[in-house]
Amino acid sequence: MYRIFKISFALLLLLGACSPVDKSLIEGTWKGVAVVEEGSPLNDVDPGVIELSFREKGYAYSSTLNYKEAGTYYIDSKYLYTTDTLNQASTEKAVEIVKLTTDSLVLKMNDSGRERLLMMEKVQHGE
Repeated sequence: MYRIFKISFALLLLLGACSPVDKSLIEGTWKGVAVVEEGSPLNDVDPGVIELSFREKGYAYSSTLNYKEAGTYYIDSKYLYTTDTLNQASTEKAVEIVKLTTDSLVLKMNDSGRERLLMMEKVQHGE
């Protein structure tokens, strides 16, 4: 009986991990709180300067070294797809949404073959 419970519980966790995210939670302004690469914090990156805003009609992103982009986005399953329309010759990019709640967002991306996590907190809710 206990074994059946453990197996059922594990299946529920697995199904929850594979479920799509609640798209409505992403609207608003997010500020970086940590950047982790291959399990270690990136000490040379100030996460507080990273900002990502989502509105109904698009997104805006600003980061270190005065980098900015803006454009369209959509969410499909657990992936966030963005297309920068501010900079020329931009292509669609995809990142995995690891966590999305009312106040926290964790994005997983690949930087030159290294796994990078960007952890953010919501500073302003969508309008």
